[in-house]
This record gives sequence, C-alpha cells and structure tokens, in this order.
Amino acid sequence: MPIEWAIILVVAVSDAILLAETSFRLETSSQLRILAGLIALAVVLVICRRWRSFPRTTHRLAHLTRTVLALVLFTNAVSILSYILTGILPLPGCDGALATADRALGLNWLEMYQWLTRHPAIEASAHTLYMSLGPEMLILFFALELLGHHHQARAFFLWIIVSTIAALGIGALMPAAGAFVYYHLPVASTTGYVSQWADLRNGTLRIINPFDNQGLVVFPSFHAVLAVLCANAARPLRILKYPLLALNLLIILSSPFEGGHYFIDIIAGIILAALTISLPGHILSGIWRRLKRNIRHGDGDAPVFASK
Repeated sequence: MPIEWAIILVVAVSDAILLAETSFRLETSSQLRILAGLIALAVVLVICRRWRSFPRTTHRLAHLTRTVLALVLFTNAVSILSYILTGILPLPGCDGALATADRALGLNWLEMYQWLTRHPAIEASAHTLYMSLGPEMLILFFALELLGHHHQARAFFLWIIVSTIAALGIGALMPAAGAFVYYHLPVASTTGYVSQWADLRNGTLRIINPFDNQGLVVFPSFHAVLAVLCANAARPLRILKYPLLALNLLIILSSPFEGGHYFIDIIAGIILAALTISLPGHILSGIWRRLKRNIRHGDGDAPVFASK
C-alpha cells in the first residue's frame, strides 16, 4: 500500500473512533454525494486500466483519476478530523500573542487592512486571487498527470497530506479566532469560518458537512502553505511555472486581509511549506519501501529502518 493511502486510512480510522466517542455526526446527504463521486471516479479508473487502445493516454488518465480519488478521500477525512478536534479541544485562543508578534515585527495589521478597504478595486482583486487557490491546485494536478509528470504530482499530494496534518495539529493546539475578530471588524460577522469556529468551540455545532468546511486553522496560514507548495509543484511545467509563481506570491500577499490571518500566520505557513518540501517526499517513500522490504523478507529481529 502506498504511504499516502496508509495515511488516509489512519485519518479515516481516527475519524471513526472520534465520531463513535463524541456527539459529532455526519450530514448524510453530503456523505452520499461524496460516495457517488468516489464511485464515479472508481469506474473511470477501471475503464482507463482496461482500455488498451491508447496506452499512453489511458495510463496518464488512470494516474490522474487515482490521484483525484485519493485527494477527495483525504480532503473529506481531514475535514471531519478538523471539525472534531476544534470542538473537543477548546484551548485558550492565541490571538493576543499572534497580534503581539505582528507588532514586534513592526507590522500594523489594522492600518494595512484599513488602507485596503479604502481601495475597493484592489480589495476585489485580492479576494479573487485568494479564492483562486482551489482551482489552481486542481489545474496543477491535471497538468502534471496528463503531461507525464506523475512523480511530481505524487510528491505534491504527499506535501499536501503532510502539511495539512501538521497545520491541523498546530492549529488545534494554538487556536485563534483571527484578526477580523481580534480587531472587532464588521466583516467578522459575514466570514464563514468565524461563526463555525465559535459554534464548534461552544458546542452548538455538531453536524459535520464537509461541503461547508470553511477552513478553521488560523495559525499557520494554510493558504500560505498551499501557495508555496503549488509554486514548487509547478516547476516541471515550463509554460506555467513562472505565471503560477507570480500568482502564488499574490495569493500570499492577499491572505492576511482576505483570510483574517495575522502576518505571523503567513510566515509560519511559509516555513511549514518549506519544511514539508525539504523533508517528507523521498524520506517518507524511502521509509515505507524499507518497511515493506523488511516485512517481506521476514527480518523480525532486525531494526525496521536499519541500513542493509
């Protein structure tokens, strides 16, 4: 079993245990829609693997379908985990410390946000950029897989998995309502994640709908994480890599004011992405291969990760 599927399985089992032990429940209709999508992807995957008329094309389509299938499974599983952890770990908020860190860096969040609101055209552009990250990720997966860069697409998916779990863990231990709430801005009342975060922590929200997931982690900024990962994943794409680099830099710049992030959240997100890219891809795959090889050869008394 590839390591990404093993991680998805661990997250799904964690979800099942937590759902059984807490008052959280899944919204049935949303899970049925996800199941229907997964079945459709599985059918496409079977067709691609059996259709031999155009082996190169169908091979790449099979890789793409498998990647999207895994992405849907992981996104659903980790969304459920995020909801539950936010609800059962209502630790004290860190907003004051995060705002203090911004000021220590000489950055005045409120002043910059007020400047942005005085320029509606720039604010609208920032919102469009901020919302483009999801479509950009899908385009990247399609481009990488269909152009034959399967190993880069798999590395990209592993980066997303590792950084998501890391961000979720940090966010659960260092919860924050965000700058919109801390600075008492009217926009907080219309920002989806703010009400979800508060309702989960006070116990009034216990029905989980992954389609309504607003992103509950403030520190570190997951938009900053994904922007760095996308820029790095695009490196094999000659035509797209520089435009996407520029796009992701703009997404990072828009994140403090469109996502209610403190500047320190953005810095932490960039650092987390850099660590994710530099560490887990080959290391995790190598460890997993070594583990399988040792098990297959029956090296029961040898250390699992010992060098041969």
